[in-house]
Amino acid sequence: MNPNFKKFLIVFGGGVLLFVIFKKLKPYGGTQKGKDTSTKIVPSDDQRKNAAVVVKAFGDAMKNGENKAFLDEMNAEFAKTYGLRVLPNKGNGGLIATDLQGNKVM
Repeated sequence: MNPNFKKFLIVFGGGVLLFVIFKKLKPYGGTQKGKDTSTKIVPSDDQRKNAAVVVKAFGDAMKNGENKAFLDEMNAEFAKTYGLRVLPNKGNGGLIATDLQGNKVM
């Protein structure tokens, strides 16, 4: 057997072995084990109304130039009062309201 061919087989075999190991550790395009996406939680009308109020208040505070500490304090108060959090939407730059489990309300 040619020594270059042996080196090629060793390198290629090592690459395949690494690929299999890493594929088992983190499946490409797989689902997350912790979240069950089969059940959708539909927010109630009261929760939607509260979410609209919370998002409006948070947006107004951001427009008025409030600092991050104040916005975090507002978010903590919303969580205690309404059970909702306001998060920035990275897709369009707007705001979204979620419940404390992370389910999108508005």
